[in-house]
Amino acid sequence: MSLPAQIAALLKQRTGLDAEALGPGAIARAVQQRLDAINETDHQAYWLRLHGETEEFQALIEAVVVPETWFFRHREALHALSRFAVQRLRGIDRPLRLLSLPCSTGEEPYSIVMALLDSGVPAHRFQVEAVDISALALEHARGGRYRDHAFRSGPLDFRDRYFRSAAGSYQLDERVRARVRLRRGNLLEPGLLDGEAPFDFVFCRNLLIYFDPATQRQAVAALARLTHPDGMVFVGPAEASLMTARGFHSAKVPLAFAFHPPGHAAAQAPAVASRPAPMPVPPRPPARQAAPLARRIQPAPRAADTSASPPVHPPSGSATDAGSAQALARIAAMADGGALEAATRACEDWLRAHGDNADAHCLHGILQDAGRLPALARESYRKALYLDPTHEEALHHMAALLESEGDAQGALRLRQRAERHARDRRHA
Repeated sequence: MSLPAQIAALLKQRTGLDAEALGPGAIARAVQQRLDAINETDHQAYWLRLHGETEEFQALIEAVVVPETWFFRHREALHALSRFAVQRLRGIDRPLRLLSLPCSTGEEPYSIVMALLDSGVPAHRFQVEAVDISALALEHARGGRYRDHAFRSGPLDFRDRYFRSAAGSYQLDERVRARVRLRRGNLLEPGLLDGEAPFDFVFCRNLLIYFDPATQRQAVAALARLTHPDGMVFVGPAEASLMTARGFHSAKVPLAFAFHPPGHAAAQAPAVASRPAPMPVPPRPPARQAAPLARRIQPAPRAADTSASPPVHPPSGSATDAGSAQALARIAAMADGGALEAATRACEDWLRAHGDNADAHCLHGILQDAGRLPALARESYRKALYLDPTHEEALHHMAALLESEGDAQGALRLRQRAERHARDRRHA
């Protein structure tokens, strides 16, 4: 057995990571990176070193686990969190407990704090616990300093409220950092966070996809243990079916991928059939900015709803009536409930009926991506970008796809392009 294959088995045993889910060559690249870093050529000596030195095994984990995150990455999930958090606080007299796992370099837990503050939740009414296996990622998060790469999708008004410019980067406000406790840990560790109160809201997005089925069952059981019986778990789009298969109930928030734990009275949970109300922000002149994908496929707001702004430009080549928007919203809701295949077929039917549309092609790509069909997803993102070269969601999703395939330069070019378009709109 080759050294990368041996190490893949060791990583799976200790961390649960599945080499196949990490992508072709990921383990081999990480092993070679570590061999080069310590100037080691003897594979057997390195194997023994991994077993004898905790520091080297941790360094290998750092090389394998490449964080891919940014602030307000899953905006619809944060909108849903804000709505449900405000509702939940009306019925309890204790602070809310929230968990971000894995928290990576801090963008997710800090986004959670900013979303809650913007929704009017007082700082003393909640606390976020943030857990990650990577010591380097946690060190970055503790510093609270981020570059442009962490701000990839608009609107970026939160950056004006919670960051200050600092020598080519942005320093996060201490009032946000103070609401997050960072700690090392692994979801699969026996007794992780034992002895602590359960969490009202748990964010565990895009972790389960890196586990094999047996490990996924173990991880979902751990999430159920950590979540309050009346709480909620947010996962990634490709993980929705895993939750429903283990007894979790969808909260029915399109594109939020939010679930109640087994035993929750799902029928009594406040369903959100349409886009949650935007989080309140301090008054400021409206920016000319395209709405994120999840907003652009929702039904048009009622006349009384003056807080929602329409996209700057209409979707290309398709009807924009309320019925069509509702149909796309229903497709998103199907995916949220774990019916990825049905949602994908419905999106294809919609495209056949209405013709090319940048938002619909991007949604189609997200669904294909979630179904682990990268070649088809890539083609859908390309169609979206052909119709709308400035489509930020498609640019970022295509970049993430390229990066997962090892094309770091191609991914960087797409992200720079998205950031350039966002910057041009802000200055227009």
